[in-house]
Amino acid sequence: MMLMWLGSLLVVLVCIDMGIKEYIENSFSENEERQTRMPKIVLRKVYNRGLLLNALDRYPGVIRAGSAASGMGVLLYDAWLLLKKGKWFRKLGMVFVTAGAVSNIYDRLARGKVIDYFGVKSKSRFLSDLTANLADIYVTVGAVIITVCDLGCGRKNKEIGRKRNKKKRNKKKR
Repeated sequence: MMLMWLGSLLVVLVCIDMGIKEYIENSFSENEERQTRMPKIVLRKVYNRGLLLNALDRYPGVIRAGSAASGMGVLLYDAWLLLKKGKWFRKLGMVFVTAGAVSNIYDRLARGKVIDYFGVKSKSRFLSDLTANLADIYVTVGAVIITVCDLGCGRKNKEIGRKRNKKKRNKKKR
């Protein structure tokens, strides 16, 4: 049941981001910017032909191959993780990472570029110039969930394991 819920969440997240990208692609001209109801958030259409901040944009073949390879790595890790019992928070985190990866890799392979569409107005020119998409947010949220799980869940599981082992040792001593 939980796997069906996680799979459904993955599909919904990918569809939301891809739907917004399609809307932006069809409704905005390149670099057009529109205000939203949230005063600090703007919508704009920016093509990212490279990695983060257009890094390596002069090497589209490298970008595509690297994106495809990293996407395969994420999917292989997902398959391995799904075979494990438990680890639900890690699986939830990977759903977000995978949704972001799938959406951006699809863009990169199908369009040759990723469509970024929202920015934040700031006094800092650097921050105001940054543009992202929901897929980027998904990857970040997933990474945070996984990190929190590693910091908290792992410790809790180790403590539970120590308590079980201690009980077993005490039984053997009697």
